[in-house]
Amino acid sequence: MYAKSFMALDGNGRLTGARTAQTAPYDRYTCHLCGSALQYHPEYQTERPWFEHRHDTLTENGRQHCPYVNPELKEIRHTRQLQFYVPDARPLIFPADWHCSGCDSEYHGERYCQTCRTGEYSRLPAEAEKRTTEVTTCVC
Repeated sequence: MYAKSFMALDGNGRLTGARTAQTAPYDRYTCHLCGSALQYHPEYQTERPWFEHRHDTLTENGRQHCPYVNPELKEIRHTRQLQFYVPDARPLIFPADWHCSGCDSEYHGERYCQTCRTGEYSRLPAEAEKRTTEVTTCVC
């Protein structure tokens, strides 16, 4: 089970959203991060289209590092709990602020450094981790 993606590169290499892709549902779409081929789910009835990685066309980089192929454990746990009530639920990847220790860069988005072509060295910055801890502490 791979996470839903709402962005992809179309057959011309242009970044496109899932709703825009409804005008060309038969185009070839690839992941904007890892370059793997994607399957398009137009979802005309619900108006909530999305893209999904295909197991048979994953690139090596996608297999190892793409956040849509390898969602964080926390997302997997939440999805499994939700599937008890909604069997077809899939994980979603939420953008955040990241620090990559591999190239010492800061970026916002999916946990995937465009410079290193991996998310392996990416962590939430210390300030973001502190804020998350504080909010968790206040809620409890």
